[in-house]
Amino acid sequence: MKVKKPLLLLPAIGLIFAGLVLIISPATAIFLFRSVSTVFGIILLLLFTVVGVWEMSLSRPVATSQVGDWPGIMKALVVVLVLRLIAIYMTGDLVRLLNMAALGLELMALALVYAYRPSFMPSREEVEAALRRFSSGTVKTGAQCPKCKAVVEADWTLCPDCGTRLPKYCAKCGTSIKENETVCCKCGTKIEVPASLLLMVDTLRRTAELEAAPETRSARYARLGDGLLKVGQLDEAVEAFRTAIHYTHFDRKRTNFMVKMAVVMANKGRMREADELLDTALKLDPQDISGAKKVLADLHKAPDAQACPA
Repeated sequence: MKVKKPLLLLPAIGLIFAGLVLIISPATAIFLFRSVSTVFGIILLLLFTVVGVWEMSLSRPVATSQVGDWPGIMKALVVVLVLRLIAIYMTGDLVRLLNMAALGLELMALALVYAYRPSFMPSREEVEAALRRFSSGTVKTGAQCPKCKAVVEADWTLCPDCGTRLPKYCAKCGTSIKENETVCCKCGTKIEVPASLLLMVDTLRRTAELEAAPETRSARYARLGDGLLKVGQLDEAVEAFRTAIHYTHFDRKRTNFMVKMAVVMANKGRMREADELLDTALKLDPQDISGAKKVLADLHKAPDAQACPA
């Protein structure tokens, strides 16, 4: 438990004591002091138990200055103070003294939490980091791959079905974004791969490395390759598909992976390697279920003109 303000430890501990006293107060009022009827006392017992547990649960967020919990803590303390006054009214002797001590601890907690309100707010650095996350990654793509017509999502770099590079546009001004550009050449908007996609790829990588049957590992590495294509990590995607080929015993799967690898190679300008992969795929699968012939015919088309001047 990371404590930001040591002074808040005392009221945090005091809230645990105060919550326990609040829970026992209705029972003493019913059976010891007989200041309330049994039926009404049972209702109070249930109410005080719920609020007492709630009060004790405030101990941790108060001690750690939990960001964002300030309004909830203040509201809870106000509710607790109202019930504390009721508890003082309907009890006596030692129990009343315990409630009065608890009241003092709660008032101290209320004052300190109010005084240290900035500690329960995000820091300036955290706010700026959040704003940067919202302002970056502003890229949008078409709704489908221009080659295989598969459905694609915003922020994907390559189509995971065929490996074709997806057209990307700045979401702010609509200018086409070229490969490896980190800033829109027209409006200066920062372009970043979303953290969610990077987290997905990291999860796929860790899953692929787990021990499993060969065909299972092949499928996992193929999914990893697809994920790496989405974030534009082409070299890593090629290695993932190469590993998927190594683990599978089915030529049809191998040819599908080879076709994807060939498109990636072409996107990187390695046309000779792409042609070799497609030739190998055709030898393994003369019926060409994977569509190697069509890909081979499309690979040598002239590239699109640059979106922004050099």
